Amino acid sequence: MNNEHKEHEVEGKEKKVTISLFRFIMLLLTAIIVTAAVTAFAMLGGIDNVYNQQSPKRAEFIKLYQVYDTLNSQYYKEVDKEKLVDSAIKGMVNGLDDPYSEYMTKSEQEEFSDSMSGDFQGIGAEMGEEGDKIIITSPIKGAPADKAGIQANDEIVEINGKSTKGMSSVDVVKKIRGKEGTTVTLTIKRGTDDPFDVKIKRDTIHLDSVETKMLKNKVALITVTKFQEGTAAEFNKALKKMDQEGMKKLILDFRNNPGGYLEEAGKMANEFIDKGDVLFYTEANDKKAKSYVAENPVNPITEDLPTVIIMNEGSASASEVFAAALNDHDKADIVGTKSFGKGIVQTAAPFKDDSMLKYTQMKWLTPDKTWIHKKGIAPDKKIELPAYANIHILDPEEVYVEGESNSQIKSLETGLKALGYDPGKVDKTFDEETTLSIQQFQIDEGLAVTGQMTGDATVKFTELLRDKLNDNDTQLNGAVKYIKTMK
Repeated sequence: MNNEHKEHEVEGKEKKVTISLFRFIMLLLTAIIVTAAVTAFAMLGGIDNVYNQQSPKRAEFIKLYQVYDTLNSQYYKEVDKEKLVDSAIKGMVNGLDDPYSEYMTKSEQEEFSDSMSGDFQGIGAEMGEEGDKIIITSPIKGAPADKAGIQANDEIVEINGKSTKGMSSVDVVKKIRGKEGTTVTLTIKRGTDDPFDVKIKRDTIHLDSVETKMLKNKVALITVTKFQEGTAAEFNKALKKMDQEGMKKLILDFRNNPGGYLEEAGKMANEFIDKGDVLFYTEANDKKAKSYVAENPVNPITEDLPTVIIMNEGSASASEVFAAALNDHDKADIVGTKSFGKGIVQTAAPFKDDSMLKYTQMKWLTPDKTWIHKKGIAPDKKIELPAYANIHILDPEEVYVEGESNSQIKSLETGLKALGYDPGKVDKTFDEETTLSIQQFQIDEGLAVTGQMTGDATVKFTELLRDKLNDNDTQLNGAVKYIKTMK
């Protein structure tokens, strides 16, 4: 035989088997080719089976894959695969029972980013979830919601007549937001009173988050509405402006400030707190407290500057971080009412498709290591707004007449009394004395004298109460009185 047909011998226990080298090589190559073909078929024609058997590396996801595959292949009509995945992620996040954690699609993320940059269309109110309730956290000062009388802790029970039951705060925001000039009707429940409707005209909201005003005796007023991008820089400019105008004392108005970026609050607090001093602590799931300290020397403008911070139930999150830092280091006193109480911090995880997961990553503690979550910060001096500041907003399209009895009538009589009229006993009953006081109000304002509250009379009534509240801001006036005692 030649070399090409040289025999290859294999010894067996009982007999010898001989195979030519050529045939052996050909069999080996055939086996390799067949194996490759089977693998290719599995990867191309049988991809679902490979995926189903190998992809769920973690047992807890097997059911998720099974549900997705079942709906995708057996649902009676074509499904939106992307929507299924987004909904699955939203459901997972909802399982945390955390109103501050949420998954946002690309469009939702863009709306969120717009609101944090200071420009968006809507009513101008921060909201969240409290159990199964949708709660107003803070109406932004000067925005449509604020002008309509919406308050912190108001519960939204309906939007345009449709119940919010089962909705997330993201769902609610979607329904409330809309084009400038359009109207949305919110049904509000305030405390134990009956629900009432509030019609709000949407607007394009641009917020310069810092406003300044010089009061009497060189007491500067700086109002901070939100901690958005650039707020710390705005605040620094405001301090310089007030200093140039001769500022001797400072009042910071943080009422209805819903918070925002923690970093901005830290930079602002560093204007008052010296380098190396603790601004706040954070604590993640490892339970170890991490300190965040001031990185720069205290601003010479604020050194030894008597400072008062006004807060209320709508002051939350980053505004509480700032206030607690100054208060714990004896750099400022707090007046007003107890703050909202949000002692947790969210972080954002963006994805390649521009969607985003916002989730609670840690809690924060004051420099004294106090956790204020769901407790709030108690003021050094409690100063409340007058009773008429908390009344129901009356609907101009409703007709309030003698003989009615409900919580709206109590609000009506409270407002009339605040404007200097005598509706008799302030209760839920619209009686003859209420009618007489409305008639006098209509005479004084040059309105049609009907003894009923509706239409133009209601609009004028609401306008006068708002003006009175602005002119007689008991919390601001109390802060001015309080700061006079500080040296």
